[in-house]
Amino acid sequence: MYHMNPFAPTGTNPISTLTSIFERCKGAYSEKTLSGYRSDLENFIAWCDDHGHEWVPAEPATVARFIDEQIEALSISTVKRRVEAIKFAHRMFDLPSPASSSEVRLAIRRAARARPSRPKQSLGLTSDLLRPMLAACPDSLAGRRDAALISVGYDTLCRSVELAAVRVEHLAPDLATILIPRAKSDPFGEGRIAHLSPSTREHLAQWLEVSGIEEGPLFQGLHTRKLRGKHLETASIRRIIKRAAARADLGEKAAGLSGHSMRIGAAQDMMVAGIDQVAIMQAGGWKTISVLGRYVENASTRAIHEHRWSRLALNNIQSNLSV
Repeated sequence: MYHMNPFAPTGTNPISTLTSIFERCKGAYSEKTLSGYRSDLENFIAWCDDHGHEWVPAEPATVARFIDEQIEALSISTVKRRVEAIKFAHRMFDLPSPASSSEVRLAIRRAARARPSRPKQSLGLTSDLLRPMLAACPDSLAGRRDAALISVGYDTLCRSVELAAVRVEHLAPDLATILIPRAKSDPFGEGRIAHLSPSTREHLAQWLEVSGIEEGPLFQGLHTRKLRGKHLETASIRRIIKRAAARADLGEKAAGLSGHSMRIGAAQDMMVAGIDQVAIMQAGGWKTISVLGRYVENASTRAIHEHRWSRLALNNIQSNLSV
C-alpha cells in the first residue's frame, strides 16, 4: 500500500500541479520531452478522474488497470510512453513509483503480448538512392542547399532536428569535419565531431559560395529565392528530401523517405560494408547496440549475405593457396 507523502499534491487542481512540475523542470529537460510528458499525464489524469482514482500518488492497481484499458486502442509503445510519464511525475514529487511494482510490470507484459508490434521505420536513404538524388538537385540556390543538406545528413547520420540546429560556426575551416552540437542521446550538449566526405565538402563549398553565408544557421529556409536567416524546420527537411527523391524519379520509394532516412540509410550502408558495430555507434551517436540493431535490421539482407559470401570465398582461396 502506498502512503500519502505530505508534499504530494493530492487535493489540489491537477492542472496547477502539472504546471508546478514543469516549471521546476525548465532547463533540465528539452521542451519536446516536457511537452510529451504533459500530454501523457493529462491523459492519465482524465482517466483517473473518470474512474475515481488518485493520479498521484497512484496505486499500482490503478496504473495496471490503466495499462489494461489503454492497450485495447493504443500501441504498446504509446502505453509504455504513458507509463514513463507517470513514473516521471512521481519522481518529481519524490514519491515511490507504482511502475516498479510487480503488478504494473505484469500489466506491461500482458499488454506487449496482447498487442505485439514492430516499430515502423522510414526507408533508408542508402548510397544507391543518394547518388541520383544529389545528381538531380538543380543548379540554383535551393538546389545547392538541398544537395549540401542531404549529403551532410548522410555523412553525419544526423536526425533532422540535429541537422536543423547546425551553424556555419560548427564547420571546420577546411570543411573536413563538423560539430553536431546536441543530440537526443546527448542531453547535456557535449556534442560530437562528424567527418565529411570529399563529395560532401564540395557540395558544402558550393552552397556557402552561392548563399554567401558566413555565420548563423547553416541550412536556412528561402523566401522569394532569398535566405530567411533562420534555421530550417524539421518538416521542411522532410519536404526537401521528398522533393529531391521526386526529382530523381525514384517512384514509390519517394513516399517511404523521411527526415530520418539519411541516418537510417547511412547506418545500413555501414553495416553492409562490414564496418564494426562500435564504429557505427560512434559515427551515429548511439549508446547501445540494441538501438543500433533496430536501425540496421532492414538493411538489404541479400547485400549482407553477398558480402559474407565474398569474404568466405576469398578466405577459401587464400587457404587453398597456402596449402
